[in-house]
Amino acid sequence: MAFIGLRVPAEVARLLKSIEVPGELVSGDSYHITIIHVGSEIPIEQISKAVTAIHGVAANMVPFPVSLNFVTSFPAGADGMPIICPVNSPELHKLNDLLKKALDKAGVPYSKKFPNFKPHVTLSYAKDEEVPLVRQPLGPLDWSVYEMVLWGGDSGDERLSVTFPFALPGKTALFRHLIQAQLRLSPKA
Repeated sequence: MAFIGLRVPAEVARLLKSIEVPGELVSGDSYHITIIHVGSEIPIEQISKAVTAIHGVAANMVPFPVSLNFVTSFPAGADGMPIICPVNSPELHKLNDLLKKALDKAGVPYSKKFPNFKPHVTLSYAKDEEVPLVRQPLGPLDWSVYEMVLWGGDSGDERLSVTFPFALPGKTALFRHLIQAQLRLSPKA
């Protein structure tokens, strides 16, 4: 399985783990926000194209805020009823759109199973017969996103992760000045 997503910071994960929710809990160190599900059986050629496309998007993205404000549930699926915290972030929707365009341009297929992007953090999977969770206020829990990750493989030696840091405002200009200064200081050959 390969997907592009965001890590949930450890301090936010710790707080999310303290919420009492029905069902089988997701491990706190596995909390993430999926941006795009790339697929299950991805050839290495497609992964390398995806890495290039994702890097191009990340290089032009600046850090942005995300917020979790309540706990609710999605309808039951194959794994049960997901108990989730929806993510509030207009910038995350923009990132999703930019990644889709970049992957399409690079010829990298990705899942279109859920055409409406509903970013969330999954806390647990409740049994089908359990009543859907009524919306419960939470916080807000806010943090800034500085990078995205391409995760692939299932576990152990089969696992791959590539981190793509976002551009910091002024970073490109700063590097350009540093390179120009280095060139001026270098001895002429």
